[in-house]
Amino acid sequence: MYETGRFIFPMRFTMWAWKLCGVFNAPVPKSLPYRVYCYTFYTCIMALYLFVLMLNVFVPQPFEQRVFFIMYIALTETAMILKTSTIYRYFDTIWDLYETTLGPSFQPRDERERALQSRTLLVFNRWYYVYIFVSHMAAFGTGSHLLSSEYRMPFFPWFFGIAYGDEARVAYYTIFVYQCFGMYFHMLLNTAGDTQLCYMLQMIGIQLDLLAKRFRSLSDTDEFDRSFVPLVQHYNKIHRMLCRVENLFSLAYFVQFSVSGLVICASAYQVASMVCASLCSLRSSLRMVVNRTKRMDLLSHFQFNLYDFSKLMNVFYMMSMTMQIGLPCYYGNEVTLKSYALTNAIYSSNWYSMKQSARKSVQMFLVRTNKPFAATAFRYFNFNLPAFTTILNMAYSVYCVLQRKAKNV
Repeated sequence: MYETGRFIFPMRFTMWAWKLCGVFNAPVPKSLPYRVYCYTFYTCIMALYLFVLMLNVFVPQPFEQRVFFIMYIALTETAMILKTSTIYRYFDTIWDLYETTLGPSFQPRDERERALQSRTLLVFNRWYYVYIFVSHMAAFGTGSHLLSSEYRMPFFPWFFGIAYGDEARVAYYTIFVYQCFGMYFHMLLNTAGDTQLCYMLQMIGIQLDLLAKRFRSLSDTDEFDRSFVPLVQHYNKIHRMLCRVENLFSLAYFVQFSVSGLVICASAYQVASMVCASLCSLRSSLRMVVNRTKRMDLLSHFQFNLYDFSKLMNVFYMMSMTMQIGLPCYYGNEVTLKSYALTNAIYSSNWYSMKQSARKSVQMFLVRTNKPFAATAFRYFNFNLPAFTTILNMAYSVYCVLQRKAKNV
């Protein structure tokens, strides 16, 4: 029952990530080594890592770093914990939704429907490849801190008071690797949660497309009598699935949408600071080229500032956070648009040539479909493109305020 080979690649990768992180909570016997691995993972990678992250909020550090740290870590990790706990606690419900997407009622009936489904899933796969690549680059970018000669940590500088640096390199590299592994697993859990939500919204959108095509093909009274009730039942099944998805992930994505604008703003501010610093460094280096006797100084200057380019991970992090809210908004928006298109498809059928009882049934069903499908995050944020642009506008506004204050300073 819990075979993963039946799904498309993004979902197989998601389930592999769940197994790797110990949250594939299927009610099947688990081997003793795997159970030991899961408990070790929960203790060392999840609980200890998050505990140290939260403690670092109270470590003395500049105000700007503290604010960015809270935005990057405390807020985003809260959203990740909510997604992961939802997956673990309601695994049977989530798996039942997956089974629904592969069930007989969700399968295409002819070549046109199969082509439509394949074409849509192909686009979904391409977006997933982009998202997983950007997320991996953001996670692997943590290793760029090794380019610095200052023995900086990728995330939190304090780790239970353990000394590290030039005289304690073993401790430095050990903690560094631990933080990199912790962030990688957290990235896997975040991308897995986002992928499953987008997958379900995408499958709902595909079913609305297929339903519209089937309604549009109704041509006479006999076909109407034979197909109308099953089509309405399938519409109700799609609506129930959307409600279940919304109830499962509503709280987690309410937090995600609430913090994403601030995180994108913080990332953009750091990227802008990096670009300005790099341009200033390049300008000063070009002046040094004039004096040929300082070529060695120029080389050492670029080596010293190589750490500035390690902040390139902020670019990928910003792109990842943008896609993290952009993709659910896009697929949620598609669901709403396709539910509108379903109403037009029903009206485009040959309802006017049918008997009076059939016309009345179509009219009553049209009244119901006039209210479009809309997935919401905690009944506050809609999963649509206007919500996405609103978040980006807020992020840009805060970014402009920070830039203006930085210039005044």
